This record gives sequence, C-alpha cells and structure tokens, in this order.
Amino acid sequence: MRKDLLAASVPKKRRGSNKECRVIKELPLFPYFLHSCGRFAESMVEEKKSEQCFESVNNTAEDHQHKKKKLLKRLNFEELGLDPPPELPSEWMNKIEKKGGVDVKLVIMKQMFPTDLNPHHDRLSIPFRQIRNEFLTEDEKTKLIEQKSITVKLMEPCGSESELYLRQWNLKNTSCYALTTRWKQVIKEFKQNDIIQLWSFRVQGELQLALIKVPYASASASASASTDVSASASELVN
Repeated sequence: MRKDLLAASVPKKRRGSNKECRVIKELPLFPYFLHSCGRFAESMVEEKKSEQCFESVNNTAEDHQHKKKKLLKRLNFEELGLDPPPELPSEWMNKIEKKGGVDVKLVIMKQMFPTDLNPHHDRLSIPFRQIRNEFLTEDEKTKLIEQKSITVKLMEPCGSESELYLRQWNLKNTSCYALTTRWKQVIKEFKQNDIIQLWSFRVQGELQLALIKVPYASASASASASTDVSASASELVN
C-alpha cells in the first residue's frame, strides 16, 4: 500500500524528455547554422556577380579589339584602281621642275593609319617592304644606319614646304624609315584611310620629298575599308 502511495506521489518521467533536452542543448548551434548558410549564399552571390562582371569586361575588351581591328583594315589598292600606282600629277611635276628638281621617284604609296595621324607619335612610317624605288644614296643609307638623321625639305599638298628629319628605326624583325619632327603640323591635312604618295627628287644633289594625297581615293577608302585583308599588328610596318 505504501509503495503504491509513494509511486503515485512521484511524478512520472515524461516520455521523450531526453529528446527535448537534446534539442534544447543543440538549439544554440542553430543560429550559427543559419548564419553560415547566409554567408555561404552571400559568397555564392558575390562569386556570381564577379563572374558576370568578368564576362562583361572580357566581352567589352573583345568588342574593343574587334572594332580596332576593323578600323585598321588594309585598303585594297587593286580594288580601288590604284595598282599600278597613278603617275605624279602634271601640276606637281611642274612645281618640282621649277625648283630644278630631277630624278623624280615614287618612294611609297600607303594609307594613313591612326599612328601616322597621332600628334604624340609625330612621324610618318615608311616601311622597307613597301618602298617602290630606291631613293637614297649609299652615303645617306650609311648615315641612317648609324642612327643619324637626314634633313629633308617636304612639299606639302597645301603648297607649303616644311623641313623634317628622315630617320631609320630598327624594330625586332624589320626596319623602317620615318619622317619626324614637325610632322604633326603636316597631318592636319589628312584623315584616317586617306591614301598618300611620297615622291623623292634631287635639287643640286640634295634629297627633297613631295607628299600628295591620291585623288578620289579618300572617298572610296571608307567603303573599301571593310575588305577581308587585315592590317598588320604593328602599324610601323604597314
């Protein structure tokens, strides 16, 4: 009888109490779990944004290179009716003859690239492989090889004359001549994709040059710039 009364006075253990205690003990870890998940999700979002940003920048760079390459397309002289090159116009020949000029030669015919028109570069490149006729004496060649400059008078399309320096630039795989110093004053008459001819002549043995813009070529050049023939990576050799 006493045992029954004693058993009735002591409350019975609730079913599942151990489980409840376990949940209560583990509860403090739950916010940390949520926090960790949040940080993980946040890092995933940031990583995704970073990937999208990288893709955007990469695409922009590729578009820029594509546009730049498109702008630097080499003009097809044959399609423009400029191969073989046109002769020196008679009015220019008359000007040269009035100066006492002889031994008139076409040095180069080329299109104007951005670096040719950039005042910061201040030079017109004359790639060796595009030179049409030999126009220098052996003494002049030696002087340029020794990295000395030659002073030349340049007849401009506007009729003015400028005094520039002719130099030789040695690149990694090739070399070129360059008209430098005061060239930035001459480029005001030109725009990108204009086609020019550089002619040489001698006045009492002194080297002089005449620079002309090839007629009608400038208007046709813009349409022909979409040709599939690409410009070289280095405009110095173009």
